[in-house]
Amino acid sequence: MSTGHGHYYAQAAELRSTITCALVRDLGAGDFRPYLLHNSTSALMAVLFAATNAGRSINTEGPIEQHYSPYNFLLPRAGPLADWELRTHVSPVTAVVDELGGRSIRIVDAAQSLGTVLTPALLTGSDVAIAPLHKHLGLVVGLGLVLVRRDVPDLEPVHRVLRVAESGAQSIELLRRAASAIKNLDGRIANLAQVNVSPELSAWCLDRGLRPLASGPGAPYVCLTTTDGIPVADRLAPTGWRHFREFNTARFSFVRRGRPGEAAVDHVLEFRMAVNRALGR
Repeated sequence: MSTGHGHYYAQAAELRSTITCALVRDLGAGDFRPYLLHNSTSALMAVLFAATNAGRSINTEGPIEQHYSPYNFLLPRAGPLADWELRTHVSPVTAVVDELGGRSIRIVDAAQSLGTVLTPALLTGSDVAIAPLHKHLGLVVGLGLVLVRRDVPDLEPVHRVLRVAESGAQSIELLRRAASAIKNLDGRIANLAQVNVSPELSAWCLDRGLRPLASGPGAPYVCLTTTDGIPVADRLAPTGWRHFREFNTARFSFVRRGRPGEAAVDHVLEFRMAVNRALGR
């Protein structure tokens, strides 16, 4: 198949290599082999297939609210004797950070942490990390990155499946846009924003009838619920936050573009301003 500018699959492979090499370099992920798939959901499904096809059992670790809720009915639950673990590094609906400890191979949903100041902890604690390119990396919608640790024999089945999975047809235009975006960012692929949910900030929220669901520094967002159980949408105007109706949660997110390894930028002031706007203050 020709696109008019050479063989399609050769072009796609070259663009994937350009994108993934830049990401590995900029993220400091040299211990990992990168793969680029259509999105992080298809990437997760491919990794889970590779593991089970190789005879590995997988258990999902952490409370159910730690994980992306559309995945919940798909997540494996093999029990405490499972060979491998599936973890979500940062919960999208509570902002609780999983410390990524454990005794076995760790497959990590890193959608909310790859490209943030939590990236070093993620890379240390993961054997396989999966994330989309559109969230904190700020590149394009429609591509998912899988980082698989090199030189781990047990992970060879994952490498084998992902080599096939990423070799299928992908949009050349999307790959070109991703390559252009990462070039234009010139290494500024990190979201340096962070909100330190201190006891003082928690008390400030409580005074407004709101309760943070996680404490301490970590994610570049804060998840809140109401202290009296009424719907958050009844208390907050629909501006500047994302609504998770199932969990009665409002998520306030922030972005500060920079290079991995640069210092986090605390967005407590921006968070307070956003909450006050939503409260009409």
